[in-house]
Amino acid sequence: MEDSTGTPNSSNRSVVMVLVVIVALLAAAVAYFAFAGTNKTDSATSDSTTGEVTGTTGMTGTTGTTPFDPATATKVPEGETPEQYVTVYFDAVVAGDYQTAYDRLPADKKAAQDEASFAEQLTGYGVTSFRIDQVVEEGEETKVTATATMPGGDFQYLWTFVKDGDGWLVKSRTLPGMGQ
Repeated sequence: MEDSTGTPNSSNRSVVMVLVVIVALLAAAVAYFAFAGTNKTDSATSDSTTGEVTGTTGMTGTTGTTPFDPATATKVPEGETPEQYVTVYFDAVVAGDYQTAYDRLPADKKAAQDEASFAEQLTGYGVTSFRIDQVVEEGEETKVTATATMPGGDFQYLWTFVKDGDGWLVKSRTLPGMGQ
C-alpha cells in the first residue's frame, strides 16, 4: 500500500532550498540597509539668526548644539573665495586626501568628529566626483551649494561662509536634502 500522507523527498529539498535563498536575500538586504545607514549620519540644522548648529555629525553619533564663534571658526585662506574653498575641499575628498578635507571643515564638525573617523566615513562614502551647483551672496554671507556623487547616490551640501574683514570664515556645512 502507498503512503499518501508524505511528500516526495525532492519536493522537500526544493522547499528548503527556496527558503534558504529567501532568508539569505533578506539577511543581505538588512545588512545593506544597516551599513548604508551608518554612512549617512552627517546631518545638522542651522539657525541663520544665531548661527547655532544642531544635529548629529559623522559616524561618532555626537549630538549637541555648538554656537558659531568667529574667534574659533575655520578661516578661509587669504585670497580664496568661498567657491574655491569648497572646490578644494571636494578635490581633496575625491583624491582621498582626507587630512586636507578635514582641515577645511567648519569648527563644529571638527569638534564632533576626529580626523580618523572622518577619513573612515568618507572612505565608506566613495565620493567619485562633485559639482558646484550654486553660489549665492547675501550681504555678509555667501552660500555655496555643491553635490557629491557616490555609489549610494548624490548628496547636496550647503556651505555657509561669513565675511571677516577682507576674508571669510566657514560658518556651517549642512545636508539640506536630508530633511533640513
